[in-house]
Amino acid sequence: MNWTEFEGKITPLVKQALDELQRTHSDERFYAFSLYTDSSAMTIAVAGNSLEALDLKVQKEDEEDREDSVPYFKWATSEWVYEGWRRDLFKNACKELREDSERIDISTFREGLYSAMARVLSSLRETGFFQSFLVTEPVLFVSVTDDNAAEELENRTACRLNSLDVYEEFSSRYEA
Repeated sequence: MNWTEFEGKITPLVKQALDELQRTHSDERFYAFSLYTDSSAMTIAVAGNSLEALDLKVQKEDEEDREDSVPYFKWATSEWVYEGWRRDLFKNACKELREDSERIDISTFREGLYSAMARVLSSLRETGFFQSFLVTEPVLFVSVTDDNAAEELENRTACRLNSLDVYEEFSSRYEA
């Protein structure tokens, strides 16, 4: 896979998805965005969450479970209200991932995809893309669903994509 070419294809799609998310929910404060894939590296999708959506999710929980659930609801992309936002935009990119001949070496292929997704998020940060959002420096990271290595990947990419202070807070997100 030519990852540079792949990044060139998905960067405008990520921008479009996030622009539409912001336009559709312009009154919400988005605190985090993630690009994520599955453990077989056959998909790519955008996830985002806002403080308002988080509050609604937490309020739906039983009162006795709320406090323990907040970190998970706040940081697990599968719990985010805007998980898989505009998934339709990434149909061709997902097909390209599924059909690539380099999938034979799945470990290398996965790492290539993780790095490409991190570079896309990094380029958005570097070009000031998030300056028009209510939270101008959201937490950015790459994730993988259905994989025990998700937290390590999230921490590794969050370290690269965020300030040291943000990273340190993020990396301790599940500690009691």
